[in-house]
Amino acid sequence: MSIDDTFNCPARITLDAKQAAFLDELATQAPSLQSELNCELERGHPGSHAALGQHADDCMWWVHWTLSASEINPYKWCSAQHPDGKAEDDNACVLYDGHPGRHSSAQLYWNEDRAA
Repeated sequence: MSIDDTFNCPARITLDAKQAAFLDELATQAPSLQSELNCELERGHPGSHAALGQHADDCMWWVHWTLSASEINPYKWCSAQHPDGKAEDDNACVLYDGHPGRHSSAQLYWNEDRAA
């Protein structure tokens, strides 16, 4: 994500061998699996941290973690589009459906009603 790091949550996770094997075995044409992931949510978000682990067909597998536990869950893409965006621009939210906090694209964070 290219949003300024002052807006991004700084949390990171290193996948254990079982988590990495699970994600690596998914039928996908995605690039190689990364074993160290950064939280993709906005700094100060409520709840667990989250990072996209793998994208397989129309399902995204997100890794969620806290200080004491982690899990991998399937999600669909968030359907939000930036209200000032044009269809041909990269204005779709890149997070999972039901994520906490503001929406996020490659360039900015925004609420449903306005850009931030």
